[in-house]
Amino acid sequence: MNILVIPTTDWTKHPVPNRLNFIFDILAEKHNVHVVNFTLKKFEKQRARTTRCHLHDVTLIGINDPSSYYILNSFFHLLWMRKIIRNEKIDVIVSANILPAFLVNIVKGKVPVIFDYLDHYEESAATYYPNSFFGRIVKTGVRSIIRYNLMSANSVITVTEEFKSFLNSIGVNDVHIIPNGVDTTVFKQVPTEVAKKNLGLEGAVIGYVGSLEYWVDLETVIKALPELDVTLLVVGPELFTDYGEWLKEFADRLGAWVKMGFTAGVDFNKLYKYISAMDVGLNPLKHVKKNEITVGGKVFNYLACGKPVLSSRMIALENLLGDDLFYYDDESSFTEMVHELLNRKQDEDRYIKIAMDFDWRTIADMYEETLKKAAGVT
Repeated sequence: MNILVIPTTDWTKHPVPNRLNFIFDILAEKHNVHVVNFTLKKFEKQRARTTRCHLHDVTLIGINDPSSYYILNSFFHLLWMRKIIRNEKIDVIVSANILPAFLVNIVKGKVPVIFDYLDHYEESAATYYPNSFFGRIVKTGVRSIIRYNLMSANSVITVTEEFKSFLNSIGVNDVHIIPNGVDTTVFKQVPTEVAKKNLGLEGAVIGYVGSLEYWVDLETVIKALPELDVTLLVVGPELFTDYGEWLKEFADRLGAWVKMGFTAGVDFNKLYKYISAMDVGLNPLKHVKKNEITVGGKVFNYLACGKPVLSSRMIALENLLGDDLFYYDDESSFTEMVHELLNRKQDEDRYIKIAMDFDWRTIADMYEETLKKAAGVT
């Protein structure tokens, strides 16, 4: 098949690879995968990852702000997508973006479009402009565009039963569930004490690995630190907000800074070294719809390294993984669960086995079948 992918962001330079990166680098072993590459100025100094896909640079105006970037480059994006669809004889289009997914409907012709909707984008987009009037405008505009994209798509892919139910409730019927996953060849186990020594850490370590944005709830974790004899290791970049800096100031005000370590700019392929140094992997999330109905990839990264996962209690996550994870509801229960996990023997092999069921190659096979069905390929 000739496949066109319209991703959420820069394909090779975004610090955190998107699920489409993993899936389509695998599918590119058998199919011709073309990617609309949005080269955001924000990431221009990042080292580019390798890819098997064919990249098409569609940027005319470089700019840091994501909303401004897509608006100012929209006409150029439209022309490029029309050119790619025609010249490469595209059989199926997969889109996970907002405005470009809207624009591709103008030039797609009879080519089927699958919309990969793994995030509640209206909340995500507004989070980049916290507590602002502009953020409310962005949320309203994104909601309208997303609804149009969902209704215009031939099929929609999402990550959980809860997200499928939400989509069905707004009139989207052809919905396929394909969960997030993990690259088990990258996220591997290193003995905990060895990993701690390599990073200069001692004692009990709890940790968070992921983007630092306002939908994350590290505030509750930091407030609990005075009651815990642990080090909190935070590994992740600030992308479009100041949440990371805000957290440092918050911790300093509480006197918890001495129990914390912040690390940014870690290559994705080396994150396992940091997770391996943790006794508990954290998935702290605020109770907003985007978190309640989705399941992100970090939980599988922790599991693949043999770590127990302690998460905010989220509906979709609890329904998908149940008692394979551990949950907390507030600061008090977080403290209790950390004490319990640090004092029990963990079944690391069981956690790794769970992660193996969500390996990206298994996920890619599921994705391929959905694409073939949409494209009418047997």
